[in-house]
Amino acid sequence: MAEPANEYIKTLMCEVPEFDQLDSDEIDMLSRHIFHRQVSAGTTLCKEGSAGDSLFYIINGRIEIKKESVDGRQAILARFGKGSSVGEMSLVEDSPRSATATAIEDVEILILTRSGFETLLTTHPQIGVKVLRNVAKSLSKRLRFTSGRFADVFR
Repeated sequence: MAEPANEYIKTLMCEVPEFDQLDSDEIDMLSRHIFHRQVSAGTTLCKEGSAGDSLFYIINGRIEIKKESVDGRQAILARFGKGSSVGEMSLVEDSPRSATATAIEDVEILILTRSGFETLLTTHPQIGVKVLRNVAKSLSKRLRFTSGRFADVFR
């Protein structure tokens, strides 16, 4: 019998659009590598330049992404809410965080660590590939959006 915490995580996973293509057995398997956390407004989830090792799926609340500019000011890059993910690059590369993520409201998140993801890729590669495909789609959408913003700036 599954633990109540794991059952709750599986229930929350059904609210994440990126998990829509997973069947119930795949959700069950992936849920073993997912952590649940509630974060108060004002909490920094990750800081630019720090070691990155996890992807955050936002269940409720909003997260703001900031990056330090060349002159030292903090520039707001984006705000993400329910159904979004933050920190995708941490799953695919071992590099410092590219920006700071801060909860601007109380936030409920699911966390997939790089080590959990790598274990999943080894033990259940078909699930890992589905997760990776969604990470790639998310990064692609953000790159397209950013390219469009650059085009607007450099007109």
